[in-house]
Amino acid sequence: MAVWLTRKNVPAPTGRARARGLDPWGQVLGIVGVLALAGMLNEAGTQGWSSPVVLGAGALAAVTLVLFVVTERRMEARGDTEKPPLLPLSLFGSPGFASTAAVGVLLNLGYYGMLYLSTLYLQNERGYDALGAGLALLPTVCMAVVAAPLSGRLTARYGPYVPMTGALLLGAAGFVGWMLAGPDTPYWMLLPALIATGLATPSTVPAATAAIVHAAPAKNAGVASAVFNVARQLGNALGVALFASLIAGRDLVSGLHISALIASAAFFVAALLALSSWRNAKARAAA
Repeated sequence: MAVWLTRKNVPAPTGRARARGLDPWGQVLGIVGVLALAGMLNEAGTQGWSSPVVLGAGALAAVTLVLFVVTERRMEARGDTEKPPLLPLSLFGSPGFASTAAVGVLLNLGYYGMLYLSTLYLQNERGYDALGAGLALLPTVCMAVVAAPLSGRLTARYGPYVPMTGALLLGAAGFVGWMLAGPDTPYWMLLPALIATGLATPSTVPAATAAIVHAAPAKNAGVASAVFNVARQLGNALGVALFASLIAGRDLVSGLHISALIASAAFFVAALLALSSWRNAKARAAA
């Protein structure tokens, strides 16, 4: 179905792009650096931030990512169109590019960090089994069926920043609803939080993807989309690691409340970034 819809609705390029040379050093350094960073964040939640494994992965990530930046700067400065850099760092100077990448980090940090904790809350605090917890979370994870196509229509009509800002503010409000969670809170009281955050996240992704692609030159549209996806995955790892550390050594409910406030703040800051990019886009259009 996805292939059929793509062939039916996505226009084919008028001409085939010329094959580009590879950037093997950029690929190796980028893979190792991002993998080490994600590993550090994942292991920090269970082994602690002072663990030799976490510190070693962090050091490896720092060294390789610095080398990655140096390598990509040199390749871009060389201006070789046959062998361009894997990631042209000048993209981050494009209006709206860096801020939208930051939105990707904050979005997944809040949503998937809280999804992890909500699973623990339902099973460890409320006594749900794995299947029961999964069914209880359906109102949040299934909202994409409604939210994603709606976001696409709104983005096509109003541009990416209006639906992105509105969705992020909805999510920020939704996470506050988790403050009602307690040892005996009725499930129906948590439904507004589940639905609001479930609507907000898949509504933001299509709009933010469009925003970051529009912020980059057409020839770098694929790179821009990849940057946003990598930013989101780093947000996943950071959110789980951060929120897991917040419940370590304290009551699960109190850790859940603190994490919900952090998730709400992350979405609110992301909304401010989207709003700022929207205003800058309007100012450029007016000029």
